[in-house]
Amino acid sequence: MIANVAQYIEKKGLPVRRSILLLLTLCLALPLCACGPKQPAAVTDPPASDPLASEPAGPAQTGPAADPTGDPAPTPEPTPTPEPLYQFGTPVAGSEPAADDSYFEDAAFVGDSRTDGLRLYGGLRAGDYLCKTSMSVFHVNDSDYTVEVGGQKLTLMQALTAKQYGKIYIMLGLNELGYPSSSYETQLNAFLDQVIAAQPNAVIYLELMPPVNDALTTKSWQKNANVDVFNEINIRAAADKHIALLNVAEVYRDENGQLREDYASGDGCHFKAEAYPYWADYLRSHIIDRDWYFASREGAQ
Repeated sequence: MIANVAQYIEKKGLPVRRSILLLLTLCLALPLCACGPKQPAAVTDPPASDPLASEPAGPAQTGPAADPTGDPAPTPEPTPTPEPLYQFGTPVAGSEPAADDSYFEDAAFVGDSRTDGLRLYGGLRAGDYLCKTSMSVFHVNDSDYTVEVGGQKLTLMQALTAKQYGKIYIMLGLNELGYPSSSYETQLNAFLDQVIAAQPNAVIYLELMPPVNDALTTKSWQKNANVDVFNEINIRAAADKHIALLNVAEVYRDENGQLREDYASGDGCHFKAEAYPYWADYLRSHIIDRDWYFASREGAQ
C-alpha cells in the first residue's frame, strides 16, 4: 500500500513536506485498520450423552437404607431383668402350699427324736424318715446309731448314699447342746459336705432348732442360751454350704423366745403330739423353687 502512495505523490508532483505528512498519516492508520472486532469463536454443540456412561455416584449412604414400604423399624425387645438369686443363710419365705403330700414322696427327713415325733404325729406320711433317738452330727457314721430303710439297718450316711432324693430336710442339734459349739460347727459342716456329695441333685434344707422351755428342762446344758448359739452356727453353715434354711423355730417360739407352754411336753424340749402338725404345715408352705435353688447355688460358686 505505501508503494502505491509513493507513486501517486511522484505522479502528482506534490511538495516534499506535504508528501511526508501524507506518508506519516498512512503509516499510523495501518495498524488501526488491522485491529477490528474479533469474530466470535464457533459454537459447537455439546456432545450427545453416552448411554453407557456411568451415572454420578451421588452422596455416600451413611445409614441403613430406608424401608421402601415406609413401615417404622420394629422396637427391640427389652432385655429381661434377671431374677435375684436366693440369699443363702436367710430363711426360705412362705410359698404356695404343696398341692398334696405326694410332693414329699422323694423327700428324706433327717433328725433325732423330734423328727421321729414328726413321723408319728405330724400327719406327713410321704417320704423316708431317717431319724433316730439321740442322733447327732457326731453319730452320722456310727453303727450304734442306725436308721431303718427297706428293712435294713444302716448308718445315717449309708442310708443317704443308698438312694437318691429330690429333697432332704435336716433337723439336728438338740443332743449336741452339751458339746462345745466349735465342735458342733466343725462336725456339722463335715456332715453337710457328705450329704451334698452323696445327694448332688437334692434340694437340701437345714432347719433351725425350735426353742426349749427353760422352766421345764432339767438339763443345765439344754437351755435356750445354747440353742441360740447353735442356731447361729446353722445359719452360717447354710450360707457357707449354699443350702436352703428353714426357720421352723418361729412356729414354736413365744414372745419371750421360749417353747410355747401349750406346745411343750413335760421335758420342755419335745412337743405335745398335737403340736407336731404345725411343723408339717410349715414344711408344706415353705418350698423353694428347685430351678431357682440350683441357679442360686451355681451363681454363688
